Amino acid sequence: MKVLLVGNYEPDDWTSMRAYSDMLERELPRLGCTVRAIRPPARVIRWPMPARLRKWAGYVDKFLLFPWTLRRAARWADVVHICDHSNAMYVRQVRARPNLLTCHDVIAIQAARGIVTDWQTGLSGRLLQQMIASGIAQADLVACVSQATQRELASLELIEPARTTVVLNGLNGDFRPLPAEAVRQTLAPLQLAPTDRYLLHVGHEHPRKNRLAVLQAFLQLQADAAASGMPAVADTLVLMGAGLTPAMEAELDRAPGMAPRIRILKDMSHEQLRALYCGAVGLLFPSLQEGFGWPVIEAQACGCPVFTSDLPPLNEIGSAAAVYVDPRDPVAIARAIAAAAPHMADMRRQGVDNAAKFAPGLMAAHFVSAYRHVIDASQPQPAATPATRGLGIPDSEPGQR
Repeated sequence: MKVLLVGNYEPDDWTSMRAYSDMLERELPRLGCTVRAIRPPARVIRWPMPARLRKWAGYVDKFLLFPWTLRRAARWADVVHICDHSNAMYVRQVRARPNLLTCHDVIAIQAARGIVTDWQTGLSGRLLQQMIASGIAQADLVACVSQATQRELASLELIEPARTTVVLNGLNGDFRPLPAEAVRQTLAPLQLAPTDRYLLHVGHEHPRKNRLAVLQAFLQLQADAAASGMPAVADTLVLMGAGLTPAMEAELDRAPGMAPRIRILKDMSHEQLRALYCGAVGLLFPSLQEGFGWPVIEAQACGCPVFTSDLPPLNEIGSAAAVYVDPRDPVAIARAIAAAAPHMADMRRQGVDNAAKFAPGLMAAHFVSAYRHVIDASQPQPAATPATRGLGIPDSEPGQR
């Protein structure tokens, strides 16, 4: 089976999407597929120009120049897999071939339609999301990364449910428990000592990541410990990915002496991220909306206890190994962390077991089944009989994790 993978435009710097397409490029040949990968080349954007024009130069690369290259490349393939729904506008360029699109979430489409209110979308953004929605509607099959994303997609009524399936994400990197000495050596340049007991948050500054609640829960944890006269479960908060917002700075101003306990880390390597997970007391991830929630299984794979939102898909992928909290109640979050302290060894062990169910090879195997489905569906079909009616491909169900 010849598979053409369509990846993301490199200057957009979507690290997780690059890791996702790289994972497929690595795993599919192990299952007998011949794979080629293609992505929009950075051409016009490399020309000298004012910063305000770079977005439009990127649009030229992606929307005017790349489609011709893609159409030509697609002639080789038995199936074309567009690895990110943000590139769904390319579906119409490959309609002559069986095709599949991965939908990671529909949050941007919801924002463009006013369904999500904490994400402001300009005119060009709304037009782009219209193009993406149109592409999703034309795909032969849309593979959603979680049941929650499949439900959200269905609510938008862009595509018939029969043309969607669920293929759970695999771990997009080498996440595993590390020996204590390896963790210590990796974290030493970050000025984190083995004696530091830290909670970790991984995520950017978007409001849906709910980072203010992360800080408020940590401060409540310290206040509760001080009131009880007992040490806190964690005495440091490590925020990886973005600095403090004005609201977070104001919160710290109301908590004298707490600022030195907040560490901001940016641009971490994979090895550093893995060590941060391995050394943490726990991952605090009270996100308000996710398509999947990669940090949950990354942390669990490293033996890091997870405290995350009692919302789908987070409470679907974390299994019983995670502690689920109300993301809008920092006091309750702090008390859930403290209450879990005696059970964290069990959480570490159960988390590693749960993350093992998200093996990249399992994800790739589900995609091979999906590719066969769209290839078979593109062939002339005999008349249905009672014995063949209703056949399809199975979703990658949460119960299989």
